[in-house]
Amino acid sequence: MHRVRRDDVFTPDRPPVVAERHELAADNSAHSHDFLELAVVTRGTATHVSAIGEQELSRGSVALLRPGDWHGYHDCRGLVVHNVYVGPEMFQRELAWLRAEPHIGRLLHRSGHVSRLDDGALAVVEAALPAAVGGHITQVGALLCLLGGAAASLASLASLGEPAAGSAGTHPAVLLAVRELEGDPRRDWSVDDLAALARVSAAHLARTFTAQLGISPMAYLNRLRAERAAALLIETDLPVAAIGRQVGWSDPNYASRRFRQFFAMSPSGYRARFSAPAPAP
Repeated sequence: MHRVRRDDVFTPDRPPVVAERHELAADNSAHSHDFLELAVVTRGTATHVSAIGEQELSRGSVALLRPGDWHGYHDCRGLVVHNVYVGPEMFQRELAWLRAEPHIGRLLHRSGHVSRLDDGALAVVEAALPAAVGGHITQVGALLCLLGGAAASLASLASLGEPAAGSAGTHPAVLLAVRELEGDPRRDWSVDDLAALARVSAAHLARTFTAQLGISPMAYLNRLRAERAAALLIETDLPVAAIGRQVGWSDPNYASRRFRQFFAMSPSGYRARFSAPAPAP
């Protein structure tokens, strides 16, 4: 359950989606990885530990971890967790259409938060997950069921409010801004740059982006840089300052502050705790 590198998880020349089932009777120490993970609890209870704190888990709980996020399980009591691992590029290519769906964009950016499937959605997901431990088509199907159920549950939360464009889908200007930021996170972006590309005002883009995704454009840019820095910390021996420059943070002190904002530890501390062990000779 501690595979942190995508090369250890995904099969070459196949869609980067993998489903696994785990039974945990003891604590599962904190770990990280460089891909998305959706973890759904189908039995038992536990405490989920992550950078945002501790959250109680029980049947129907769903945690979404973005690349670089670390998490673990404490006080496991008969816990059964189905993990669905996804390469983030799936949402830029094969599943890019999902981002236009109401609430999916916000779901994909609620990093580390635990939501809950309602009984109907849990029944659908529970039926799909066992079949997903096998063929890639069924794994993609289980992913869609899980995303749909989790997004529907999130839509009912009062904390989401009622974004003006929520029922109509994600605004095209927001989708364009996300694509541009993901395509070149090293660039010294500003909201004005993104707004000019989307042909809307900067104020409108900032307001709509934040309302629909739950994060501002510049915070999302820093999140992307932190995720890429985390992957490089795990997978390479590059100096921390060089990694900061490579992802778009030229000032090491600024890079450390921004990285800590998302992962609650310094880059060097993150590397020391989560780096994958070197392969045996």
